[in-house]
Amino acid sequence: MLELNPVAARRVLVASVLTVALAACMVGPDHVRPSTPVAARFVHEPAEPLTLAPQPLPDADFWNAFDDPMLTHLVDEALLANHDLRIALTHFDRANALLRGAGLDRFPTITAGAEGADARASADQAPGLARGERDGERYSAGIEMAWELDLFGRVRRGVESQRAEAAASAADLAALQVAIVAEVGRSYIELRGLQERLQVARDNAANQRETLRIVQARLDAGSATGFDRARASAQLEATLARVPALEAEAAVLIHRLAVLAGKTPGALAVDLARPAGLPALPTPVDPGTPGELLRRRPD
Repeated sequence: MLELNPVAARRVLVASVLTVALAACMVGPDHVRPSTPVAARFVHEPAEPLTLAPQPLPDADFWNAFDDPMLTHLVDEALLANHDLRIALTHFDRANALLRGAGLDRFPTITAGAEGADARASADQAPGLARGERDGERYSAGIEMAWELDLFGRVRRGVESQRAEAAASAADLAALQVAIVAEVGRSYIELRGLQERLQVARDNAANQRETLRIVQARLDAGSATGFDRARASAQLEATLARVPALEAEAAVLIHRLAVLAGKTPGALAVDLARPAGLPALPTPVDPGTPGELLRRRPD
């Protein structure tokens, strides 16, 4: 049994205490989630309860509630090929890779290497030696191991930091997905509304053109005045002037939907130029309390 003198025993005890104390010293304080006060009810909540659908799951395909095949197709294309979403997905993959790298710092790093060489020397380099004596083969191998003792918690804090970064990247990706889907839905509904307005404007123009023809016939028969004809013509021209503006707005929305779906601006012109009815409005969803609504937000 090894016996230590009092001085050596005191040194060992002090070293042990210091080691335990240093191991307990983590780098930086623990994260404490801040508490944010939220209201128990919405400010403008209606007095009478409405007919509301239950809250959907966080990852529910809420756009299917509109029951519009074209809208569903556009959303699926956007989630698959939108360029901004691809960039966010790359950032998420990078954060996960850094998290895996930070986790590997907790374990020893082992490096192994081997080398082989075939050495040949000329007669001038090794005079007096035969060919078999001048030539030879050389091999070497080695292994190294390094391990950082995480006394101060640097590695643990690094893993926690990268885990938080990965979670933040996942939340950013989810928030961007919601934003892209919302923009696709808004643009699509606006497009169908513009097409309805465009059809109404064209029908009004056809009716006003017929009215102008009747007023002109009455003027030729002497039962109308020039003022009546001018007023009918002005109404027709005003209606016709609104048609190009509506067509331009519809074209912009078609191009926007194509870009959101990761396509060239004119890729969906043929499919979306055909008028279709407005999607059916789904049953409003119960938002819950303001705090629950905030917690469901991806950001």
